[in-house]
Amino acid sequence: MNHKSFVFFDCECANTFDGVGKICSLGYVIADDELNVIESEDIVINPECEFDWYLLKGKGECKLAYSKDYFRIKPNFAAYYKDIKKLFTTGNRYILGFAVSNDVGFVNSACERYQENYFNIRAFDIEPLLTQLYGEHKKLSQWAEFFGVNVAKFMSHKSVDDAMMTMLCLKKLCEQQNKSVEQLLMEHKDLFVSSEQIFIQQQERAYRKEILEKISRLYGKKSPKPRYKTVLNQSFAFDPKFVKNDVDTAFELAKKIYDNGGVLYEFLKGKGSLVFADEKTAADKEAKLKQQNQTAVTFESLLEVLK
Repeated sequence: MNHKSFVFFDCECANTFDGVGKICSLGYVIADDELNVIESEDIVINPECEFDWYLLKGKGECKLAYSKDYFRIKPNFAAYYKDIKKLFTTGNRYILGFAVSNDVGFVNSACERYQENYFNIRAFDIEPLLTQLYGEHKKLSQWAEFFGVNVAKFMSHKSVDDAMMTMLCLKKLCEQQNKSVEQLLMEHKDLFVSSEQIFIQQQERAYRKEILEKISRLYGKKSPKPRYKTVLNQSFAFDPKFVKNDVDTAFELAKKIYDNGGVLYEFLKGKGSLVFADEKTAADKEAKLKQQNQTAVTFESLLEVLK
């Protein structure tokens, strides 16, 4: 029989400032195809950055498992890179985690920070599997309690313990479903995520953030010499759903409002027009806005007016 192994992993970060997670621990559990533990370890890493204040204070849920000084005496990610790459790329094994997209993204970010080559991780996310099967959203520790796992011996936010709880939850699920791990995974192939997918998503988020910042810089600004005067001295604001659905169009519209003598605000406080993505939404909001001396318009109708 062609036996496979299963690697459960979890990462903790010192901070996620600017949307980049700086790994300070990577815990893993390697199990056989019957989910018997073969090996486990908590790789403690010097993140070479500041720790977000709440991670080292008190006894809250987010408190890290080790002291700042302990993290500081450990090697950085680059020192562990070859071992971590080997962990994830050794053949004939599955990679799994709970909310694993975040952890895959943290590994991507660490490779970028230390100028190491990316390696592709294809990981199965257990969190949406449990949500689909039971129709509930729970934290990992809550799922562990749900399955009767003794959580008292595990430390929250200790990476290897979170990896172990993830493995035990899946083991209990397999027993309840009377299925092998591989069978469950193959029945839910859509719950696999890859480093490449996460990398693309990270790029999209960075691009989106950049465009939103450009839009925000136009808030409250009126062109001293507008190229056109089609909406001179008129006030506008965007419905958040419009911006969320099409950030590029929102930016183009923001520039046109400025060039045409109008003023874009984040929120309307007086007379003005709120811009929506479609006619139905605009029509639904029209009566309420009218009471505030405001109007509802679609971005398409506004574009027809602007030059």
